[in-house]
Amino acid sequence: MRHIIIIICCVLLPCSAMGQYTYSKEMPEWLKNGYHSDHRNSYIEVVTAIGYSEDNARELAVKQISQKRSIATGQRVSIKENNNSVNVISEDELTVKARIIDEYCERIAAGQYRVSLLVQTTKNPMLQYEPVDITNKYPITARIFVPGMAQLHKGSTAKGVAFIAAEIAAIGGAVAFECLRSSYDSKVNSTHNAAARKDYINKADNMENLRNGFIAGAALVYVWNIIDGAVAKGKQHVEVGDVAMNFSPFATPSLAGLSMCLNF
Repeated sequence: MRHIIIIICCVLLPCSAMGQYTYSKEMPEWLKNGYHSDHRNSYIEVVTAIGYSEDNARELAVKQISQKRSIATGQRVSIKENNNSVNVISEDELTVKARIIDEYCERIAAGQYRVSLLVQTTKNPMLQYEPVDITNKYPITARIFVPGMAQLHKGSTAKGVAFIAAEIAAIGGAVAFECLRSSYDSKVNSTHNAAARKDYINKADNMENLRNGFIAGAALVYVWNIIDGAVAKGKQHVEVGDVAMNFSPFATPSLAGLSMCLNF
């Protein structure tokens, strides 16, 4: 049984470590997937522009906000930016309020840069922005109770597949050895040969020990899956909302468990 648990740990630990590792300079998910979402007070979208320098490309990307607003309203507008807050103005009247949530720059050729901005624009300048966060934390959902589903949802594909395979292998091993145990157990009463009966009893006991080891392994994988699905981080994503619930493990000299934090 100990060897089975060690094998399971050796398979899952590297996958778990891979799932925790992130590349700080990789392209954000909101850019890969062409992010766009519509909310009660605002909408969030991606604007992209190419320029001869990073600053030039960023300036052109910011101007796209005004261009889109000009087309929507039929008015000529100007734009002012201050600390990622963007104001589009028409005839001294504020017609749109926007802010830059995140940005990504890449060099695509010699003397050519592409800047992509994740922009939140209010539907009315009098409305307030919904809270937006770029995070690699995920809320706890019912997915944690199905092995590998929470990990796949978070983008940790290798880790999710490892949990699914380990759980299937552990359950399959438990079923297989239980069948063998039952077979040897039935053979005990099929013969009056003392040596054969003893051999069948020993084999049945060995199969029972192996079955119990795989059952313990399945339980270990399942509990590990729940804990990992609840607390492990995943790929960065855009989170919009007023309320955020986070769980984190804690330990004291007298007890240990999960703490819940509800932010409004």
